[in-house]
Amino acid sequence: MQTLFLTGNLAADCEIVKGKDEAEFIRFTVAANEPGADREEKPTYYNCRMRKTGVADRLKKGRYVALVGNLRVWENIKDGKTYVNHDVWVQTLDVPALAGSE
Repeated sequence: MQTLFLTGNLAADCEIVKGKDEAEFIRFTVAANEPGADREEKPTYYNCRMRKTGVADRLKKGRYVALVGNLRVWENIKDGKTYVNHDVWVQTLDVPALAGSE
């Protein structure tokens, strides 16, 4: 198992979905740049899942988050192109308050 500490911004609003066992969880994508990376460099996207749904209303596109989770990296070939997928099962999530809003 690989444990990941990740900070970045949400690429889209999170979604609340139901798993096969009918339990709800949230799904969201974090865009992260390498430390000191040039702004023109493309970020790495991490597909995240978490059982806690009570924070869904705070997870909106562009929001900064910090998390710790278990990482799984895998490749997918589609239309002759190879894509690298980064999936994270989130253990802890920090959603800092926006200045002056909360």
